[in-house]
Amino acid sequence: MKRQALLSGLIMIVALGGGAASAEPGPFTEQQAADGKTKFNNHCATCHRPNLEGGQGTALIGDAFKQKWAGKPVAELRDYIHATMPPTAPRSLADDQLDPITAYILSKNGVAPGDAPLSKDNASAAFPN
Repeated sequence: MKRQALLSGLIMIVALGGGAASAEPGPFTEQQAADGKTKFNNHCATCHRPNLEGGQGTALIGDAFKQKWAGKPVAELRDYIHATMPPTAPRSLADDQLDPITAYILSKNGVAPGDAPLSKDNASAAFPN
């Protein structure tokens, strides 16, 4: 039931206006996203830039990113990051790095934090359209 509520909340998020935050909770906490910013800067910012707008790596915010992931389970984004990043050492990010980084990326795309931290067990909710 909780997953259904989470899924419903995420589906209702509107990613207009450059990713304005929604009042509906996402599958991560505010603290997890804040931790993710630090981990992102340590592991990802060299290629994706601190502002997530891309450089050597693709942009992790904006319309193209949202179109690629909209409506898909957050688990697919999480799994993709794990399987491909960093390019020099795919699958090297542990869950305690991967989940906060994914939470940070979601937050930068306008998804509001919720009450439960993101994990592989609750990542089945859809990325907002």
